[in-house]
Amino acid sequence: MRRLNCIAFAAVVLVGLGRWMLADVVEQGVKDSKPSGLLAGVAKVNIEPAVGIPSMNWGSATHVVSKANDPEGMFIRALVLSDGKQKFVLVDTDGGGGDDEALKRASALTGIPVDHIRVGSSHTHAGPSLSRGKGPAGVDLKQYEPMMAAHRAVVSDKLVGVIAEANSRLRPAHAYGMVGTGSINVNRRYRGKGPNDPEAPPAVGLNFAEFTDRELPVIRIDDAGGNPYAILVNFQCHGTVLAYENQVVSPDWIGPMRNTVEASLPGATCLFFQGAAGNQGPVEGFTGDLEVAHRLGRILGHEAAALALRVSTVRREPRFEGYTESTALQARQPYRVLGPHDATLRYASKILELPRMIRGPEDIDRMTKLTAAAERALQEVKRKPGATEWELAQAAARHRRWASLLERYKQPESNTPVRLEIAVLRIGDMALLMTQGELFAEIGAAVKKASPFKVTLFCGYGNRVGGGYMPVRSEYAHGSYEVDGTSYGPGAAEKVIEESVALLKSVR
Repeated sequence: MRRLNCIAFAAVVLVGLGRWMLADVVEQGVKDSKPSGLLAGVAKVNIEPAVGIPSMNWGSATHVVSKANDPEGMFIRALVLSDGKQKFVLVDTDGGGGDDEALKRASALTGIPVDHIRVGSSHTHAGPSLSRGKGPAGVDLKQYEPMMAAHRAVVSDKLVGVIAEANSRLRPAHAYGMVGTGSINVNRRYRGKGPNDPEAPPAVGLNFAEFTDRELPVIRIDDAGGNPYAILVNFQCHGTVLAYENQVVSPDWIGPMRNTVEASLPGATCLFFQGAAGNQGPVEGFTGDLEVAHRLGRILGHEAAALALRVSTVRREPRFEGYTESTALQARQPYRVLGPHDATLRYASKILELPRMIRGPEDIDRMTKLTAAAERALQEVKRKPGATEWELAQAAARHRRWASLLERYKQPESNTPVRLEIAVLRIGDMALLMTQGELFAEIGAAVKKASPFKVTLFCGYGNRVGGGYMPVRSEYAHGSYEVDGTSYGPGAAEKVIEESVALLKSVR
């Protein structure tokens, strides 16, 4: 009996010694932390369309339908967050489907309020589209409408399904973030010689001299075992690497960015939220070369993945636990877990009333002259012997651009403010500011700088009230595409910044 007791005692000692030795070798991490109280569920679904679907996203395009799908894939990704009392959904999509009816269906299926479901568009310009303001002029589009309607219905169904699937996968989680730097964007408002110079007007292009926001916020979510579960990436850059020459349905650079992050953190699902990209574009773009989009996406993907790999989703710090004799005397300072990061969930939203852009007689007169000149040029090309398809497409696109603006300028003026919703979701010491439309990068940068949170994601292109380009005050004088088409008057940007910062502070 005594022998058995000794053996049992020795076994206990060996187990304890083994645990001590293991603790000395293996650093503490997420698995050693108390629960944060956060629950997370994530899912994704492929929304790749049939080849031959219309892809009319560019006014200069001479084609109507796609000839292939990008192997990087078109997806909807959904993340559900909960603290056990309330739930929120963040959706990242490469396509449409965020219509009110689909959101109501998702809400009925999951019990999550519609207002708590936020759908953000990646804003790729290489997705399926049937726009009468794009593509070859004069094409009969009726034959394509049934195919587009069927695709939109499938995407809506998949949106509902992926939200329900993510909701069913809720599990204990830890979350934290970090802000780094991306390198693939640039200010896209090429100045030319000025808005009144017909020979060298401003355009959408590359302007390395003007403001570019390269801030790259990343949020990492781990499961209770410390395994990467979801990575949220926020960056401001139009999905316009692929342009009028491209006939491949593609997520542009955003798809390979997500896929690179997921490959770097196996088991994680990467969701992308487009930032204030109104005046931000890729450093290379307007090409039909798919590899350029893939290369830029992989660059940003590696930059985002490097940040995510550095994030600790629990509080850790090195602790001095004595010395070890070696060639040099070593201080033993293993990282020990202090506990979870704050995972408080709070939400607030507000509808803003912003100054409207008023177009006067001088604006109508300018647009009338531009439209008339474009009409004459178009007729000349049509009469020209041997005119190429490209020449016709260029002349038609120019005329269509000015004519559509003239029609808009002639509409009866309204003095009613432009309505825009902003919403904030707090996740501990991190926050997502979500809105609709294409706000200039200076707006997003100012909000992030003044935010009371350690990590703030400024997300445009959402699914709520508002939309369109919002320039900052200094850009109105330079004219060009974004200014010509905006519904917002000077002063709108300042109010959005002020109200956004106030809303962020209200959930702190």
